[in-house]
Amino acid sequence: MRVNIANGAFKCMNCQIGGGDVLSYYIQFHGDDFVQSAKKIGAWVDDGKYPIDRRPKTLSAARAIEVLAFEASLVAIAAGNVAQGVRLTDEDRSRLYKSANRINRISQEYLP
Repeated sequence: MRVNIANGAFKCMNCQIGGGDVLSYYIQFHGDDFVQSAKKIGAWVDDGKYPIDRRPKTLSAARAIEVLAFEASLVAIAAGNVAQGVRLTDEDRSRLYKSANRINRISQEYLP
């Protein structure tokens, strides 16, 4: 392995892993993500704060609530039909799966 002692860059001549520092090496060698690797080598300081998700939301909060309300209405109607003994068609079932998927995606985006 070659290591540049001035900046910490490395290159393994056997496995061809290369990078800029020890953390980069650990991530590549062990396959862990950044946070896991940093914690394992003692380079992670937990300040007790919840990490902030800086990705932009795909929907505004108001629009997300509108979509959730619409999808919840469809689910409620289908549940009422099933309770009355109505069999759902394949099309109805497909639409319910889409509703559940939208509800899950929105909840994952907005809930911690």
